[in-house]
Amino acid sequence: MDSERTSDGDVAVLIERARAGQPDAYQALFRLHVVRVHRLVHRLAGASPDLDDLVQTVFVEGFRSLPAFRGEALFSTWLGRIAVRVVSRHRRRPALRLVPLDDDAPLRRDTPGPELGIDASRRLAQLDALLAALSDKRRAAFVLHVLEGYPVEEVAAMLGASVSAVKVRVHDARREIERRARRDPLFASFFSAKESD
Repeated sequence: MDSERTSDGDVAVLIERARAGQPDAYQALFRLHVVRVHRLVHRLAGASPDLDDLVQTVFVEGFRSLPAFRGEALFSTWLGRIAVRVVSRHRRRPALRLVPLDDDAPLRRDTPGPELGIDASRRLAQLDALLAALSDKRRAAFVLHVLEGYPVEEVAAMLGASVSAVKVRVHDARREIERRARRDPLFASFFSAKESD
């Protein structure tokens, strides 16, 4: 089943089957939501080496809390709220400094050439840095609404905030990202081209 083509009723049936302890229902719920949860966690946490662990934690906490799910929001919204909480806890922990063990690892052959890959990699890394510079509240609101496309009302439910607070956070995040991006040489050409139109 694909989460875009699965009806709310189908998801409700899977939830009830999972609550009854049917392992295949847990697997189906996982398959339906793992791509979106992974994308959301990546955008909230950045390029973290703990990304897969965080995604797994979201599902473990979600499945453990399934008896408390009342269906007042979509299951995906409820799972998104858990993802925000998991990433928020992770970001508050002190970061460990990782040192690569093998700097001479061979390059993979299936990656784009250096002229294409380096520029794109730099832009993605800089975009992650722009998101990382935001406060947790602004980043969560911006990622959920702008990048993930959740309606403001659902974002408010996920974050436990008012609709107006979410709108302010998204607005402030946009302003801060634009301000920082204008000073960055990788993005400055984008803004100069946009202003000449």
